[in-house]
Amino acid sequence: MLGLRALLGLGLLVGGARLGARADTCARIAGVTGGGGAPCRKYRAGPDMAGGLKYLSQEEAQAVDEELFNEYKFSVDQLMELAGLSCATAIAKAYPISSFTSNLPSVLVVCGPGNNGGDGLVCARHLKLFGYEPAIFYPKQPNKTLFENLCTQCRKMDIPFLPEFPQEAEVIDGAYSLVIDAIFGFSFKGAVREPFGSILNTLKQITIPIASVDIPSGKPIFCSAAATNPRNEGL
Repeated sequence: MLGLRALLGLGLLVGGARLGARADTCARIAGVTGGGGAPCRKYRAGPDMAGGLKYLSQEEAQAVDEELFNEYKFSVDQLMELAGLSCATAIAKAYPISSFTSNLPSVLVVCGPGNNGGDGLVCARHLKLFGYEPAIFYPKQPNKTLFENLCTQCRKMDIPFLPEFPQEAEVIDGAYSLVIDAIFGFSFKGAVREPFGSILNTLKQITIPIASVDIPSGKPIFCSAAATNPRNEGL
């Protein structure tokens, strides 16, 4: 789940409305640098890339993950740090503080229960360093040391954790300038369970931009969000 985003940290490619990407299109890696593993060789930039971006299927992205873990010996911690930093960098480029209409660059980071949520925590920490004012909603934190440490780091940086999610889209629109969707990643399968179903339904109605880590979460639900919110993008 982490490898594709980790490679974004090595060779960042930002996609989104500010950079001319379609609303329902998620940024992908144009080329993979590194050794000679088959998935990395297959998606390295080359003559076949001249026509545009190369899109990976779920299986292909997972193969890149496995190669990073098994052949390149990356740890989960390393990849999550690269992923969160690359997403924060992409957001800072696509949505610079100077572009916000509010004097307070408030960002709502919604984190899911898996590694995508961990990426969101790291992203929030770096955004704080970049001058943004992130707040985190993290309803289902895994009982694992990695995620506990990430939460501690955010709290030590005075990043607030919301006790509940705003139920009305107007409240989110009024309180924040950007939402970061770090709920589900490209490996997500199955039905969306609560509380995330309600969260996604609320996010479909907001008018401020949504930046999604990997892909818009719960893709079938989010299709209408991408259509109604032309600044919804994936990182």
